[in-house]
Amino acid sequence: MELIKEACVETKEQIDNALLHNANQIELCSRLDLGGLTPTNDLINYALSKTDHILMMVRIEDNYSIDQKGISTLEGIIKKYVNTNIQGFVFGFLTKDNTVDAFAIKSLVKAAQSKETVFHMAFDLIEDSKGAIDELVSLGITRILTKGGGGLAVNNLTKLKELKDYASGRIQLIVGGSVTDDNCEQIAKATGIKRFHGRKLAYK
Repeated sequence: MELIKEACVETKEQIDNALLHNANQIELCSRLDLGGLTPTNDLINYALSKTDHILMMVRIEDNYSIDQKGISTLEGIIKKYVNTNIQGFVFGFLTKDNTVDAFAIKSLVKAAQSKETVFHMAFDLIEDSKGAIDELVSLGITRILTKGGGGLAVNNLTKLKELKDYASGRIQLIVGGSVTDDNCEQIAKATGIKRFHGRKLAYK
């Protein structure tokens, strides 16, 4: 089974290492200790000089809620890079009830034009995960990053397979959550999901 490995990086050295070890894609972030924020312009430009296989985190605060001012700021960031070779943008916002913030997501998907759009691991805070899949499909999101609930992805194999089966090709799932070169094949065999995301991928 051919797996797709997406390395999550926040420094130039990590970009170089990921590419050296044949990462299929890189996700650019800053402040991974906060779950990932928008990377610096310098890091984005460095990555663009090295590869076209780039996703870019779009998030300016350490939470999953956003107001109109925040949406406008993120729209501006996306529009600045939407005509570059960046393949897509990663974001995810929730209401106070931990449901999909449809207004924010619709606005950012529109700003991203035809680029890939990834709803990040805020998805795992949503109680009705199947309903959220339906909604994100309708909003134009192309991928969902999930670990299948709380804890580690490798401990949530039944739930991940359930989500994969429910998505039924309508939207792509990416597995994160302490995914490594050593456990991604096990997860893939159990769930049928072939795309993986993490800080410890593409090291072999």
